[in-house]
Amino acid sequence: MTSIERAANAVATILIREGIDYLQSKAVIKRARAQAGLSAPPEKRTSINRLTIEEELAFIDQAYEASGATGLLLQTLLETGLRVSEFTRLRIEDVSLAERVIVVVRGKGSKHREVPIRRELTQMLRLHIGTRRAGPLFQSRERGKGSLPYTYSRQRIGQIVRQVARKAGITKRVYPHLLRHTMATKLLALGMDITDVQRFLGHENITTTRHYAETTAATLRRKFDQVTAPAARSLLSGIRHERGDDVALLAANLLANNRGSNGEVISADA
Repeated sequence: MTSIERAANAVATILIREGIDYLQSKAVIKRARAQAGLSAPPEKRTSINRLTIEEELAFIDQAYEASGATGLLLQTLLETGLRVSEFTRLRIEDVSLAERVIVVVRGKGSKHREVPIRRELTQMLRLHIGTRRAGPLFQSRERGKGSLPYTYSRQRIGQIVRQVARKAGITKRVYPHLLRHTMATKLLALGMDITDVQRFLGHENITTTRHYAETTAATLRRKFDQVTAPAARSLLSGIRHERGDDVALLAANLLANNRGSNGEVISADA
């Protein structure tokens, strides 16, 4: 019998003998922890690694300096936020230039989703595809060993990303999934709803999307800029201090949506 089992049996015996119910047991355990000097370890607040705006621009500039094909490949990987495994399976048939979407036929968990793309990227992909009607969206010069010939491997994409980042003078470790992080945090910072970002990334659980919470502060600053009244700023600062960033962000949204043309906050009765 382990020490945990022995302790659990001893505690259970005491609870039964003293007639302690479930709610009371929580108070007993809490007081026992305090008397034993036990406390929860400090919560580790980790931020999502990403490229800064300056690093992103340097990265894409260096990619296009290497070659137009390399630039478009990495720009597409970045802007679609695809997992590298999804990206390597992209085929021309998965791209709808008219609708400006890339269809991920078999994402994580074999899920299907559609990823919107910007007009500028659509036009560049139109020129890239030309008259082709089928085959890999980005063709490798090597035939490869997989079932789909001339398709980039995940390892090769990772190698290209690292090479471009190094030549761009980026000192942090850069890898394909970092580009996905970069796109996700950018969309949140620009104000895209978190549920829309969840669908964009293909996350099954929104908790995964919430890991990009470092952008909450950036979004909150943007909302603060929208709410210019000194009284509103003071109110939001108080809410943020008392209730946290998420509640303050909600309050900022409500205040921003209830401003008059002169920038003053409109009362709820107006």
